[in-house]
Amino acid sequence: MIGFRGKIVALAVIAVAFPFVGWLAPGEGLTRAATLAGAFCGAAAVLVLLSLLLRPLGLLGRALEACAEGREVSALPQGFSDSVGRMMRDVTQIAARLDGQRHRLTNRHPITGLPTREPFLAVLDADVKDVAHTVVLGVVRFADYDRLAAFDQGAAERALAAFAQRLSGALQPSRVVAQVDRDCFGIWFAGVDAPHVAANELQALGYVLSQELPDIRLSPDVDLGAAIFPHDGEDPGTLLTRAFAALPKAGESSGGKLSFFSAQSSVAAKERFSLEQDLRQAIAREQLALHFQPVVDLETGRVVGAEALLRWRHADLGLVSPAEFIPILEQSGLIDEVGLWVLNAACREARAWQDLGLTGLKMAVNLSARQFADPSLNTTIVRTLERHRLSPGALEVELTETAAMEDAARTRRLVEELRALGVSVAIDDFGAGYSSLSYLKNLPFSKLKIDREFVTKIDERRDSQAICRALVELSRGLDIQVLAEGAETREEVETLRGLGCFLIQGFFFAKPMSGEDFVRTVRDPVWLARLAPPAPPRAGTKRRAVA
Repeated sequence: MIGFRGKIVALAVIAVAFPFVGWLAPGEGLTRAATLAGAFCGAAAVLVLLSLLLRPLGLLGRALEACAEGREVSALPQGFSDSVGRMMRDVTQIAARLDGQRHRLTNRHPITGLPTREPFLAVLDADVKDVAHTVVLGVVRFADYDRLAAFDQGAAERALAAFAQRLSGALQPSRVVAQVDRDCFGIWFAGVDAPHVAANELQALGYVLSQELPDIRLSPDVDLGAAIFPHDGEDPGTLLTRAFAALPKAGESSGGKLSFFSAQSSVAAKERFSLEQDLRQAIAREQLALHFQPVVDLETGRVVGAEALLRWRHADLGLVSPAEFIPILEQSGLIDEVGLWVLNAACREARAWQDLGLTGLKMAVNLSARQFADPSLNTTIVRTLERHRLSPGALEVELTETAAMEDAARTRRLVEELRALGVSVAIDDFGAGYSSLSYLKNLPFSKLKIDREFVTKIDERRDSQAICRALVELSRGLDIQVLAEGAETREEVETLRGLGCFLIQGFFFAKPMSGEDFVRTVRDPVWLARLAPPAPPRAGTKRRAVA
């Protein structure tokens, strides 16, 4: 029997040889007949050859279809050669290996290499079926991740990887650990039936993790939460959710202290989630508004500016405290959208005041760390000023010293760019954070705002007086303005005046108010009389010295 290859070779020879028959045969008539016969046979040979070549391709297609439908390759016609069958088996094995690799990759975190939430919950689900005692599920949060990512994503990822490596190295081999959220790690204390043993281990782990990461030069802020099976949840998903609920809420720090789930923490987590959802609709529902607090200059006796302060009037809750919703804005990433809204609304109001004849006022707008880290910040500010026909000198942006310190070199560059535009830059809440005099010297700020902690009862506290006096002298030496915020009593105002601080903001003069009320207030002659410098002391009287 001639094999498949033999048939192919024979037909190929016939197809090639027949056209030459006419050239070899004698006689003209015979030549034409032989040529026609050769051409016919050659064409037939080519067609047969193509059919033989295409038949394996058809079978190969049917084999691929069988694999896709999960049928056995052996169910195909017997004419399917062994070589093609082996090829299909190889393809199937390669596909299976690739699928397994893909499955493994999707269940490992790309930065830390730790298992992700789904395989972690699968392990817990298998364990709890055979557990007859209590087991602790711990959650460790690397609280610095979002703050780092706001200005340097690469640094945040390196720090996260180093944090995860230290966590894995500090755990006992029997512990199951996974990355269950972008900055959170779950630890299953299987085999530990006494909650206090797991709690002690978690607390010690928090201490280890809070030590400086040498290569990153960062001392991590660590939050610890825990839930107990089966008391806090009988299934892994519920247990993990309640361990999350035990963590401190957005913007707060536990100082590394472990918190177990409680009914109160569950209620708080539910309220935070509900507020976040409502905040996502606050702009569209026109629930956000700006209030403005006057900044007065006691040396000239006039209003020189205002600070724009965000307010949220919830449809059901009424006015929500900024201390409650601002951290949620920052934690959820909504601060970008809301911050842009605040900048536009403040500049629009400043333009309206100028149109009413209130000139020479500087509008102060707070920037979050995320906004300050945005590379397009300067472009956004320029476009906003142009949109509202406002000169750069009418705007002042405020940064907290914590945000400014995160990347001093970048801060200096951005502050210089803003100053070059004509926009003033103030350092807010000075004294509440790092309070580094070296970076204050090196960064070209326009104004320093003394934190209210040093203003409250300054007339009674000699330590606060000494600090404020030093800050006033420092500001003069650096040729920048100094403003005291939070003054609420006449005694505090007079003490600050005596120390040489003349720019003051606080409830003593006015609480934050709507734009319309601000215009009416700063035009009220009775209110303006409170700003007038005190009359000089009469001859023969001695003015009381400030301690």
